[in-house]
Amino acid sequence: MPSSLGKWALSLALVLSGFVFVSWSPGTQAADELNCVLCHKYRGLSRIDEEGNFRLFYINEDLFKKGPHKRIQCKDCHRDIEKIPHDPAKKVDCTVQCHLIEPSGEEKFSHKPVAEILAKSVHSKLDEDGNEKEFVEDFPHCTSCHDQPLYRPLSFFKGHEAGISERGLSRCKTCHRTGDFAEDFYAHVTSRLQKLRVSKEIAGICAKCHGDKELQERHGLQGNVVASYWETFHGKAAHFGSEETPDCIDCHVVYGESVHSIESKDSPTSATNPKNVAQTCRSSECHSKAGENIAGYQVHVDYDDPEKYPLQSYMLTFFKGLMAAVLYFFVVLIFLELLRRLFPRFSFFKQPEAASKTPSGNQ
Repeated sequence: MPSSLGKWALSLALVLSGFVFVSWSPGTQAADELNCVLCHKYRGLSRIDEEGNFRLFYINEDLFKKGPHKRIQCKDCHRDIEKIPHDPAKKVDCTVQCHLIEPSGEEKFSHKPVAEILAKSVHSKLDEDGNEKEFVEDFPHCTSCHDQPLYRPLSFFKGHEAGISERGLSRCKTCHRTGDFAEDFYAHVTSRLQKLRVSKEIAGICAKCHGDKELQERHGLQGNVVASYWETFHGKAAHFGSEETPDCIDCHVVYGESVHSIESKDSPTSATNPKNVAQTCRSSECHSKAGENIAGYQVHVDYDDPEKYPLQSYMLTFFKGLMAAVLYFFVVLIFLELLRRLFPRFSFFKQPEAASKTPSGNQ
């Protein structure tokens, strides 16, 4: 009969063998070569880095598998990780080539062309001479705008999975039968036929920087463009869930160009250059039949800036005063009415008593 220690060792061996079998099964290994989720699946996995910032390293595997990076292995981006447990990972370079093959060119995929477009935009960290701009830490990098977006279903494809129509997918599977290529590729394509985020969410992403008053002052930007956008009809429609109303990208990117090619309004090719505003508003998805006068519409009006917008600022002040006067008038009126009902004999002014009384007659 085996001893108690032998039984314990045997039980531990069986548990470990089962754990290894589950963790390193072919399906799991293909998706997670280094079994990174073994540790990163815990919600409390975090640390304080050398700069005193809180870093959370939790990965929601279910959400990850519904996004555009589901076929990318962790090591494709975190190339400095060679062992487990590993040292603190270095910052990811989104321009390196992945293991995925880009179908149209039969080359390994890379975001480098996107980075080149971004380097020519107003969000570039370098100026025209190739030198770093002032306050370079304020300029966005890839993860400033891109987190892990989920595939969104098309409005006319209401399948059980994001971006998937079973009827359409069945046609793809006539030829593409190997693995889950058809599902992945179809989800990617159908989701890319529309914006990955609704207008309200896009405005919220831009607000992370453009709603920062200190950042605006450092870079000499005009007033609070985020608050002024929400005050417009476009902003109010976006706030209530409309996806047809234009957001920041629709107006600040030339129609048909990459969404990363946002230029300064002073650039002659910018979508918001005074000479191009009318054409921007007349895109096929917006006011296609509008005239040139539509360029006179002021989107980002700052009512707190009487020097730049004197008419709007003084009108706002006037109507605030008018509203306050009307409100206080009715408050006083209601107060007086309440006094009358509670104290019917109360009066601010005493009525004079009768000057004389009626004399009594003699009997």
